Parts: sequence; C-alpha cells; structure tokens
Amino acid sequence: MVQSVNESNFRTETLPRLGKLTQFLRQLAFALISIIVLIVVFGMLNQRFLSGANWYNIAQQVAVIAILAIGQTFIIATAGIDISQGSVVALTSMVCALAMVNFHVPIIVAIAITLLLGAVIGAIIGLAVVALGVPPFIASLGMLATALGLALLTTNGSPVFGLPDAFQEISQGTVLGLPNMAWIAILLALIAAYLLNKTRFGRYTLAIGSNAEAARRVGIDVPRHLLLVYILGGTISALAGIIYVAYTAAAQPTSGGNYELYAIAAVVIGGGSLFGGVGTILGSVLGALLMTILKNGTQLAGISPYVEQVILGVVVVGAVYVDNLRRKI
Repeated sequence: MVQSVNESNFRTETLPRLGKLTQFLRQLAFALISIIVLIVVFGMLNQRFLSGANWYNIAQQVAVIAILAIGQTFIIATAGIDISQGSVVALTSMVCALAMVNFHVPIIVAIAITLLLGAVIGAIIGLAVVALGVPPFIASLGMLATALGLALLTTNGSPVFGLPDAFQEISQGTVLGLPNMAWIAILLALIAAYLLNKTRFGRYTLAIGSNAEAARRVGIDVPRHLLLVYILGGTISALAGIIYVAYTAAAQPTSGGNYELYAIAAVVIGGGSLFGGVGTILGSVLGALLMTILKNGTQLAGISPYVEQVILGVVVVGAVYVDNLRRKI
C-alpha cells in the first residue's frame, strides 16, 4: 500500500514536470534546429563564418538584439507589442552621447539619465494603452515616429563623436574572451528569466496575456501591471541604446533601424506568441542569435543587403506562421 501511494505521488509530481519540459523543448525546437541548419549552410558557403574572430563578432552583434528581444518578451507575453524599439535606441543613444560630449556629464549620470528617459518613454506608451485605450501597436507606432523625430532634432540629423574611452569600454572591453556587451546581455537574460518564471510579476504578466479579464477577476490590477511592463520595456530599450552607442563609438540619429523587427521575430521564433500568455527568455535569446547568424552569414556570403531586407521580411512572416502552427498543436 505504501509503495502504491509513493508511486502515485511520483506520477503526480513527475508528469506535470515532464509536460512542462516537453512544452519548453517544443518552444525552442524551431530556433535550435534553424540555428544548426544556418551554421552548417553558412559554414559551407564561407569558411570564415566558423572562425573564432567571426563568432566574436557575432557575440557583439547579437547583444543589442538580444537585449531588445528580452524587453519585447515581457510586452508580447501580455498580448501587446512595441514597434518603437529601434527609434528608442536611436533617441536614447543620442541623448546619452550628447550628455557626455556636449554637457560633460559624468558617465554614470549620463547612463542614469538615459535609463530614466527609457522608463518615461515606456510609461507614455503604457499610459496610452491603459488610460486612453489605444491599441499597443498604434501607441508604439506613434512613439516610433516621435522618438525618431526627436533623435533627428537633437543635432539636426548630425552624428555625435568623441565619446569617452571609459564609456566605450562598456561594450568594447573583453572578459574571459567574450565582449562586455555579450556579458551584459547574458546577465540581463538571467535576471529576466528569474523575473518571468519565478516571481509574481512574471506570473501576472503571463496571466494577463492568457486572459486579461480572468486576471482582473482574480484580483490582478491589470492596468497597473501593464504600465509597469511597458516601463520595463522602455528601460531595457534604453539599455540597448547605451550598449549600442558604446559599441559604435558614435551616436547616429538614424541608428536602430529594423531592430524592432529583429526583436519581434526573435521572440516569436524563440517560442513566444503574439497572442500573449507564452514566452521564454532563453527562447528569445536563441531567436536573437538566429537573426544575428542570418545577418552575419548573408554578409559573409556576399549577399546584397537589399536581399537581406527581403529575407528579414520573410522571416518575420514565417515566424508568425510558426506561432500559429504551435497554437494548433
């Protein structure tokens, strides 16, 4: 009798865990298989693709997209979307650079101001969604145009040079063979994964994306939580802007173009759903890696950057199609 009870308890505890593991692996399968296929194909097309120097470049290139994808994961998990990320990267990178170069603000203060700006931008989008009832796509579309316009206005479209060497070290430095910007993305991913999977904030985020009305009925303050999610997303986009400008050593008002498309595609490829309620940080990072490998590999293969834009569009549509297939399984 004791043995049968123990076996019953084992099944009760183990089967849900196996189910969750199976679901998790299924979410990541498309990204993992696609990454392996791309590595094989691009490695055959150009031997330089597999070199250590090129993978160091990939580690640098993936950092900004991965950071944006992490922020996008929380927003998409609520059944929202933020298409302003690229423009926010441009605006925040310009503000950060101007603060240090033109106003001689200390590096740490410039970073704090930039992160605060990102939080304010996220709050504006969030308030438009929860207070005015504007759909997330339209609210972030308005911010896309506004942020891009402000980025151009700051210097009348001119780039900003002369960033302090210590600031550039944030992205260009190296620890244990990996660029600092990659380590920052890894650290953020670990924090975000814990926040999404192990905290009340993460549970509320997924619950709202699954069924906002049901979440409201069980006592979740949906408007307040959505506002916090968009503030978090804006802050993370500002962090991406800081990392980007430290990497390029110059602030360009038109930088960040198409980054929001890469981030959205990365989230969906990594198992997130545009219908909300589903999302994994690891999956989003793998999706960002896939997008970076695709971009890097096409460049090494000598494929025109115009063709690369076509491929990006196909990948975004394909990612949504895969999302629909996953929902039917």
